[in-house]
Amino acid sequence: MKSILYATDYSLASVSALRYANSLSQTLNMRLVLTHVYDLPTVLGTQLQAPFPDLRKDTIDHEQKKLSEFYEEYTDEKATRPPEVVFEPVENMSVLSGIIAKSTDWHASMIVVGMKGESAIKDLVMGSTAKKLIDKAPCPVLTVPADHRFEQLTDLVYATDFEVEDLRALEKLVVLAKAWNAHIRVVHVTMDKEYAGTSQMEWFKEMVAQKIDYDRIHFEVLKSDNNNQSLRDYSVNQHAGMIAMLERIQKGATKKIFHKDLVKQMASNSRLPLLSFNERNLQTLFF
Repeated sequence: MKSILYATDYSLASVSALRYANSLSQTLNMRLVLTHVYDLPTVLGTQLQAPFPDLRKDTIDHEQKKLSEFYEEYTDEKATRPPEVVFEPVENMSVLSGIIAKSTDWHASMIVVGMKGESAIKDLVMGSTAKKLIDKAPCPVLTVPADHRFEQLTDLVYATDFEVEDLRALEKLVVLAKAWNAHIRVVHVTMDKEYAGTSQMEWFKEMVAQKIDYDRIHFEVLKSDNNNQSLRDYSVNQHAGMIAMLERIQKGATKKIFHKDLVKQMASNSRLPLLSFNERNLQTLFF
């Protein structure tokens, strides 16, 4: 059975992400794995290791119970549950390393984390755990705003720069879209008044038709001096339930304008969940 990994710090800001992950797991018929990264207690400033096996086991049991109680408190007991729910705390001094290790252990199809609002999202842009997770995760990362309420997905927006990797990301996104019979709106935003982007979009449309069998994919080029705002406004007008983007690996000193850290910039202001792919995790089949 495939798995979705949800990582929490037990804050109220992570509750929306829990409910989102729970609903996704149920709809996609996937196992939901809840994790929390903790560090062993210290004695006189020294981390407890092998000489205290009982304490280590007690700590694991305690963390598993906390995860279970958190899940039961903030999910609807009357709602349909995922086929399996697992509580997997992980001991690690690094939150990032702990989440990645657990996602690897379970071959997670997706990692879901919450965002704490504007202050925390600014941390994302500045280099927080969430930002690094987007860069390094072995699977797509879904960041969910603290005030977002999960609803059936009818429209998804995918921001493209007409690259081969976009095709792979769309293949994965189609799996989500099919679960709700949702529309995927492929959008390119151009800031250049003399560059229309229409010919590139036609080429990309043909590539998608050849590679992907799904008849609810639509294409549009937007002209704007502000990529972020234009994409956000478009998503709101289309009543989109999610925005998806590809975080590209920088090659050399230059990077295309459209994707100059746009994933992090979008997360800094978006009120919608953001599904982030990266070029590394596109090489693995998740869904």
